Amino acid sequence: MSEVGIRLTEADQATKAIIDDNLNGERGHWGYVAELHDRTVEAMNLGKGLDEMTNTMMTEIAAHLEASSDDFCKNTVHLHAWSRHLLTMCGTTALYGSNSPFITDPRLEKAFWNFEAGLNLLLLNIYPALIARNAHNGRRKLADAFRRYFETDPTGKSSALTEARYSINRKFGLSTANMGRLEVGSLLGVLVNTVPGLVYLLYHVFSDQSLLRDIRAELDSIISKDGSAKLLILDISVLKEKSHLLLSTFQEVLRVYARGASARVVMEDTVLNNQYLLKKGAVLMMPQSVIHSDPSVWGPTDFQARRFLKHDSVAQASAKRSSAASYRPFGGGSTICPGRHFATAELLGLAAMMIHRYELRPARGPWRPPTPRQTSWATNIFPPQHDIEVQIRTRPGMEDVRWTFP
Repeated sequence: MSEVGIRLTEADQATKAIIDDNLNGERGHWGYVAELHDRTVEAMNLGKGLDEMTNTMMTEIAAHLEASSDDFCKNTVHLHAWSRHLLTMCGTTALYGSNSPFITDPRLEKAFWNFEAGLNLLLLNIYPALIARNAHNGRRKLADAFRRYFETDPTGKSSALTEARYSINRKFGLSTANMGRLEVGSLLGVLVNTVPGLVYLLYHVFSDQSLLRDIRAELDSIISKDGSAKLLILDISVLKEKSHLLLSTFQEVLRVYARGASARVVMEDTVLNNQYLLKKGAVLMMPQSVIHSDPSVWGPTDFQARRFLKHDSVAQASAKRSSAASYRPFGGGSTICPGRHFATAELLGLAAMMIHRYELRPARGPWRPPTPRQTSWATNIFPPQHDIEVQIRTRPGMEDVRWTFP
């Protein structure tokens, strides 16, 4: 499996040897992959490190919204392109701090998305400079920028996640050049699924006036104001705890739109149901779209924003049938996505800010359901086939407000 990562990032053979050593834990829980996994989980678990990363993300988002509010309130906005820019710039600042390569060189945003768009061709590893030129050039620009970043030692100046990765890479003797190459691949997990996830979440909320009204009522009890009413106070931990309908809508977005697959290596010959032989060394794929659309588990599988509400009768029926095995937008088991808490916090926080302060409506005609478009193998939530043109307007009484996050 490490061969995929090497093809993707261009890390050298010495780095591959470090990664491959006890890759699947056959000789116990040790080695580069085991330690990197443990430190990543520790950094992204609920706690101080995650809180600081989330607070930085929300603060950056608020600053970007303030800076661009006048512009996008006067012009038509392409929702996917706008979300991609916002989450790329704010997410990388949350990860890498004020010295983020994306701040130093904003052209890296385009380089990253060129890289992501050409992943399938890069994995072929057949003259990538010719058959996937933009992706190949983007990958090298990013790797070189991250090399320079790691040469300055990000300890104390970046997120707990970045510091954990840097520490493990140094411990195992990786060069800064190979640190930079591996970091390019790591960014895929941070950015490629949150962008379409936000687009679908905003679409479903703003295209359903009843749902929009009820979520706004919910947020009114969560978002507080200072004495002047010009400072809005949003506590992300309270939002995650009390925004039941917004959270249910988000969970339903993941159920409907998550279309990746969990992969497992078969460690020994295994027979399932006395008829299916899984050979040792084979790779077992579990498609989310099949699991998430099984009527025997979920009942009607159309989009139902209230499906995950505990007091809703339909939701209760689904909840009784569902389990960790039938709802896997972040995977499951020991390899469940360690960034799930951060992804949930950033998307719920940003959605709450947009729902509370702005109106979104189609630029032309009625809302039209977006159709997902399959892109690279690394994408779990596919982006829409066509971007959604919207008008964004400030709600009356929400002019000149600012956000703060305790």
